[in-house]
Amino acid sequence: MVILCALLVVVVLSRSNRVEVEANDLGLSALRAPSRAFPVPGDAQIVDPRPTRRFDLPATPGPPRNVVLIIGDGMGLGHLSVISALIHGPAGGLAMESAPVVGLVRTWAANNLVTGSAASASAMATGRKTDRKVVSMQPDGSEPPTLFEIAAARGLSTGFVTTSGLVDATPAGFLTHVPSRYDYRLILEQMLESRADVLIGGDFTSHKRASLKPGYLELARRLETEAPERWTVIRDPAQLEGKRAPLIALFAPRPGHRYAHGPELARSATVAMGLLAQNPSGFLLVLECEETDEGAHANDLDRIVKGLEELDAAVSAVLGVAAERGDTLVLVTADHDTGVPSIVEGEFDQGLSTVHWLSDDHTANWVPLFAFGPGASSFGGVLDNTEIGRRIADLLGFEDFPPAG
Repeated sequence: MVILCALLVVVVLSRSNRVEVEANDLGLSALRAPSRAFPVPGDAQIVDPRPTRRFDLPATPGPPRNVVLIIGDGMGLGHLSVISALIHGPAGGLAMESAPVVGLVRTWAANNLVTGSAASASAMATGRKTDRKVVSMQPDGSEPPTLFEIAAARGLSTGFVTTSGLVDATPAGFLTHVPSRYDYRLILEQMLESRADVLIGGDFTSHKRASLKPGYLELARRLETEAPERWTVIRDPAQLEGKRAPLIALFAPRPGHRYAHGPELARSATVAMGLLAQNPSGFLLVLECEETDEGAHANDLDRIVKGLEELDAAVSAVLGVAAERGDTLVLVTADHDTGVPSIVEGEFDQGLSTVHWLSDDHTANWVPLFAFGPGASSFGGVLDNTEIGRRIADLLGFEDFPPAG
């Protein structure tokens, strides 16, 4: 019998903290993170281990008037398992954990088991699978209408709020139809031509890839004069409150951040809901937090902790408004998983955890779906990501979505 340990080769790559182990044909890989403290439960919590925070927005019969879809970019089940425990302790306590209905979502793209933000957003927005990096277009070049386009045609108000760049893949999937997620000029042009009412996101002119697109740079920098007259254009987060819709906001990156832009998501979400709620016919709002993905790509535990804290604060704010109204469906999900973080050690007597990462890229793992309010019961079980848009459309009375053909 060959002694396995004699065949092991261990290689440590200091830049990514990756440890790779090979034994004959077997290859194992784990990305290590430093130990991190977590709240240790007291005796009472061990006896009665219920989450510390609860939000009372039950699943109720009848269709919603409004829908808020909240997307944690890259937020898989591993992120929630890790961050809930590190923030609140093993009993958890994230706002989204209060959901009366919970589902799981498959995320594959039309041409790959592992999706990306463009393909996943397109699937949710159009009810059809799309190739990776393609935005709400089919392989034959056809452009199935998005939920935003149908909602606007039916008289609903629509809005998208993101901490990423406004022209990034997820907003583009709901608002535009382009062959490549990196055609930022065309994406921004189509957003300006759309019938959306609130668009809040980042100015991508300092983004590395966008900085190589002179057409986008010119349009973004001249937005105040190039945008159609109906838009109110702002650049300063201090001017966010008190503006009228249609509103478009392009904010610079936050100090010390490359991808997070503008104010905290909860603040932007509250402003957007206030503007959209002025329409008695109802509204459709999508919110996105980017740091949950960017932090995972970097295997940066601190960043995904902060990102998920920001996302959950936005969930709390939205649930608070929705609970007062009683007519709003709130969904919390992800476009895909990134990295698969996992707690592998967590002794209570030390109060320290060890987190490993499987990858620094997207994976095909299922992602969670939490549903609150009227219509929530439609989102339990295992769904494909195309079913999210289809079930929203059904609840809002959009017939034949997606259209045949």
